[in-house]
Amino acid sequence: MSQKKKFILIFLATILITRFSIFLIPRTSSVYTDKFHHIYIGIAFLIIYFFIKNRKHSEYFLALILGLIADQISAAPFYIADLLGFSPVPFSFWHYWSPYSIISTAAIVIISIVFIKGYKK
Repeated sequence: MSQKKKFILIFLATILITRFSIFLIPRTSSVYTDKFHHIYIGIAFLIIYFFIKNRKHSEYFLALILGLIADQISAAPFYIADLLGFSPVPFSFWHYWSPYSIISTAAIVIISIVFIKGYKK
């Protein structure tokens, strides 16, 4: 299997595993209702990645990072607005399982795969 295919597989698996694991968390759990999201873990890992990017197989760590970030990036403006106490739309519009969230994440995944396939390395 080529490096690009492995990268895409890890990227997609990260999103699917994240979505599935969050689906298993009860909606009343503090883990589900807190303001800490896995995009923050992705950003923290991205900072770490810049220190290890020349190591063997670090590109697969990057695939995991980008999966965590891509899964939530479309809701980032709404998270920031919510943290600042300003909600331009109701929570039901952008929450994790809303049609907006699912469709926008799917669009980001498709765009990401097109860019990954077009990347020359």
